[in-house]
Amino acid sequence: MALPACYNNVRGPGPTNGFTTFQLDSDDYQILGTVEAEGTIYSILGLFNYGGQGFSALREKALEKGGDDVINVQTDLEVFGLLFFVYNEFRWKATGTVIRYRSGVRAAE
Repeated sequence: MALPACYNNVRGPGPTNGFTTFQLDSDDYQILGTVEAEGTIYSILGLFNYGGQGFSALREKALEKGGDDVINVQTDLEVFGLLFFVYNEFRWKATGTVIRYRSGVRAAE
């Protein structure tokens, strides 16, 4: 009966940080394309966490394309763990739309 707590492997949509509503018209920005990033975050004993970049990886790729920001971000998360908190892997994948703001509209720095 203790085995279910020893191993887990769960896939699902990633968490959202909340919703912020902006009123943008198509004249406010130019769509440059999409970007995709993925990575793995590791946790050992819940004390040592390393790996992964999250949104910053998407933002770096957007800057490489000449964009100012990433919108319409979607994330997926897969969690793998052994013995509840002894060892965990969080594999994430994120996609978003790269935009360049037109004059008069600035990205949050």
